[in-house]
Amino acid sequence: MACIRELDVKLNEWETRYVLESLSLELQRLKVLNAKSDDEDVAADAGNDLIELSILYERLLKSAVALFGGDTHSVRP
Repeated sequence: MACIRELDVKLNEWETRYVLESLSLELQRLKVLNAKSDDEDVAADAGNDLIELSILYERLLKSAVALFGGDTHSVRP
């Protein structure tokens, strides 16, 4: 069984916005790759990454909105 390790990071509001925006752009790229790739392995990997990053994005977004207010969720994938 793998040992799950965690990293705690403290971000201010503008750093959080940049991370959310970067995640949003990556989610968009993975959606296109998943939908349009001719290589089944590439499409499947993109789909799996899309799921994992979506979970991270939503978790970070929820924490950011709770801490900084609703403005932060203007960054959407």
